[in-house]
Amino acid sequence: MADNQRKMQREEKRLKKDRRNKIIIWTLIAVVVIVLAVMRVCEININSVKEHFTDENGKLSISDGVGEDSFPYSVDYTKNVILANVNNRLGVLTPSSFTVINSSNGSCEYTFEHGYANPVMKASGVYTLVFDQGADSFRLDTTGGAVYEKKSESTLFCGDVSKNGSVAVATASKTKRCDFLVYDNTMNLKFSESVSDGYAISVALSDNGKKLAVAWVDSVNAGLSTTVTVYNVKSGEREAEVKLPQGSMADLRFSGKNIFVVGDSYAGVIKNDRYVDIYKIGEMQTVCFDYTPSGELVLVHNGFDNSTSNVVSIIKSSGKIKTEIKVSGNVKDVSAASSVVTVLTGNKLYSFASANGKEKSATDCDESVNSICRLGSEVFCHRQTNIDKCDGDGN
Repeated sequence: MADNQRKMQREEKRLKKDRRNKIIIWTLIAVVVIVLAVMRVCEININSVKEHFTDENGKLSISDGVGEDSFPYSVDYTKNVILANVNNRLGVLTPSSFTVINSSNGSCEYTFEHGYANPVMKASGVYTLVFDQGADSFRLDTTGGAVYEKKSESTLFCGDVSKNGSVAVATASKTKRCDFLVYDNTMNLKFSESVSDGYAISVALSDNGKKLAVAWVDSVNAGLSTTVTVYNVKSGEREAEVKLPQGSMADLRFSGKNIFVVGDSYAGVIKNDRYVDIYKIGEMQTVCFDYTPSGELVLVHNGFDNSTSNVVSIIKSSGKIKTEIKVSGNVKDVSAASSVVTVLTGNKLYSFASANGKEKSATDCDESVNSICRLGSEVFCHRQTNIDKCDGDGN
């Protein structure tokens, strides 16, 4: 009887151990499946992950690159270098290449030589669009690698990319004045339109790629008239057509359902199928601008050309001015994060809280700093042939 009882106890212990091992195994399998699913959704290249955690001999090396800081990062040009926030990484476009830099340690995560004569970059979420303005090539990439490269049938005027990887381009038309094309992230053509209305100067896609806005110019009474047309990408229908003020338009961008319009001497928003002034034409001169991650417009402007008395306006998607900040000096650039705006002048780097305009820091710099890009709490500067961290918050 005692022997049977001990046998039963040993069997029960064995069964408990087997159940525990099975739970551990199935938990590990579930974790692996979830990680792979997340990587697929975020379009992370598993080979790049493998390379990051292996040494030159292919052996596992968890410590490789941890704690190292490669800043300053060297680039191959001193001029025409563009910095951009690419999914919280630093995107750097030069006349010869495009590079994604890890903002925490300065390592290169992805780079390619584009070979374009006049490269222009647009970024949205994990996607970047680089196109050769005035030529015929454009390419779509993520932070982890190439998606596709394509040649258009005619000269490229302008382009944009949405957060879901849709790409819009405006090109010269063989039969009319201009063609508008929208591709998805697998290079399938989703929308096309040929128009004789005018020539496209800017295109913008909504975050989900369902709306396309096109700004085009035409000659009217010996002057230039600018119009914005909004299309439904799926149906191809024109949903709105809005006349803009006289003057040169600098940028067109969706912010939710509304569309910001920035001109050289005006700013406004298109909402409910009509244009609403933020600053009427002639009330200011645009110096530079940026957008917060949530889509607010950060506009630096002054009263006249070469003025050193500037105003930084933070503007909601509705067109309402949330905050106005006065900045003295020759403003060269502005960059915005979720709650902080950084302004570069000829000799200072100012950071302000976007909610109330309170100055957080003022750091000395010199004329060699050409441009800046704020990523969260960090500010990055382009100076000569280097990209480096700047002490933007006074830390």
